[in-house]
Amino acid sequence: MKLTVKKSLIYLLGLALLGICVTLIQKTNLGMSSWDAFYRNLYEGIPLEYKYLNPIIALILIPIAYLIQKKPWSLWMLFPLVISFYIGVIIDLLLLVIPSVVGLGLLWNLGYLALSMIVCAIGLNFVVYCKYPLPALDELCYGIGVAMKSTYGKGKLVGEILALILAIIAGLIFRHYEQYFFIGPTTIIFALGIGKMIDLFRKPVFKLLEAFDAN
Repeated sequence: MKLTVKKSLIYLLGLALLGICVTLIQKTNLGMSSWDAFYRNLYEGIPLEYKYLNPIIALILIPIAYLIQKKPWSLWMLFPLVISFYIGVIIDLLLLVIPSVVGLGLLWNLGYLALSMIVCAIGLNFVVYCKYPLPALDELCYGIGVAMKSTYGKGKLVGEILALILAIIAGLIFRHYEQYFFIGPTTIIFALGIGKMIDLFRKPVFKLLEAFDAN
């Protein structure tokens, strides 16, 4: 892993895009992605702000991700905790400024969802390009892809299905029946589509970043 100023800027922007993605989804009435639904059930049930909740979940997911990939343990395992705190702060701030479309028409809500998926796919490719540590849940999904001898996108699909199960379990524990465990159309659309979108955006995003990085 080679640290450079340009890659660090790309990395921070990529992580910020992930925070934007989560916020956009929360501002719709279409439910949430699987991982976000899991986090939201915990956020509402405990309750705990995202800047604290994200690092706690990261502390659980990272060792599992390393075991799956058979990666040697090192101090870099702790870095996703910093990443998770950073993304959590971005989410907490953006929740205050990005307008909600919950009360607007279906097209507005679908527009937010489509934008969130594009932003997420681009953001994740930014992060992967840098070869810096991934956020905890994405490190897990990347590890699943490695274990399957497949792409990151395929690993993301399996990870989203796993998160859907966790969201239902957390929803049952905290009795979020009226909110349907924060699961909705987004959960299915995001789970089935985000992996393909990551793979789709990989080549153009990498070409753009390689050109920027070379200058």
